[in-house]
Amino acid sequence: MGNIRTAVLTGLAVVAIGAVWHAKTIGQENSPSGAVAAGAGTVGVVTVFDHEKLDAAFAKALSNGGSNLLWSHTSRQGTYNVSTHSRESVKAACQPEGCSHKDYTAVVYVVSGAATLVIGGTAKTIAPDKFGGQSIQGGESHRISKGDVYIVPPDTIHWYKNVESPFRYIEVPVT
Repeated sequence: MGNIRTAVLTGLAVVAIGAVWHAKTIGQENSPSGAVAAGAGTVGVVTVFDHEKLDAAFAKALSNGGSNLLWSHTSRQGTYNVSTHSRESVKAACQPEGCSHKDYTAVVYVVSGAATLVIGGTAKTIAPDKFGGQSIQGGESHRISKGDVYIVPPDTIHWYKNVESPFRYIEVPVT
């Protein structure tokens, strides 16, 4: 388990370094204000969200059905997003049929709470990007909690069960 955690943290560090390098490049080619982030402090390419702004973003995520776009930047290379997610109520809970991310890998950092993350298995596909008709069968279960990082590849069915509130996480899509 230690080797897996080391590999995941090393991978996350590589992604973060690449994102910082890319953001610096973007910042040098654009004016200082390319970010869209209500109430965020921005200087050059650095955007800071203090705990009060994050708490407000998680509250907004909860009222929006579980997700809230925290930050977005578009450049010639593409659009980069960071979202807050809150799974604290039935309204914001993942469906037992699961979900998947099309066209991106999700890098996720758990900020608070805990849940059992079920990854993989099978579900009946009823439409593109929709799973229904039955709960996920099989798959792997992992107990995740505050401070954990996990990475979900594109088109991987996953869902959360046994949620301990407030279960909040930050998601960064990587293409």
